[in-house]
Amino acid sequence: MPSERTRIRTSTTVRGITVLYPTGALDHNSAAALESAITATGRLPCAVVDFSHVTFTDSTGINALLRANRSLQAAGGWLRLSSLPDHPLRTLEIVGVDQVIDIYPTLEAALRT
Repeated sequence: MPSERTRIRTSTTVRGITVLYPTGALDHNSAAALESAITATGRLPCAVVDFSHVTFTDSTGINALLRANRSLQAAGGWLRLSSLPDHPLRTLEIVGVDQVIDIYPTLEAALRT
């Protein structure tokens, strides 16, 4: 699984929230690109990562999410995760990411404030 190539599509909501749609594995090959995409938010330092097409995440990906979260919080914003499949969700819960970054069942829920 970790050998899958990850692509990241982004969009911006009307309110200025950056939404990222990575696909494939979030691992040592893709973590830096995702972190850069998260922290390169538009007019608001707020981002949601939609995990619906992420198949795998490892410690490199987890650390990238935690660093991006700290960067957005330092700028007065936030990071939210949504739509996690069972395997990535369980991994993030085991290491306690859900205690640091808010995780939502759907993208729509993550975008509500």
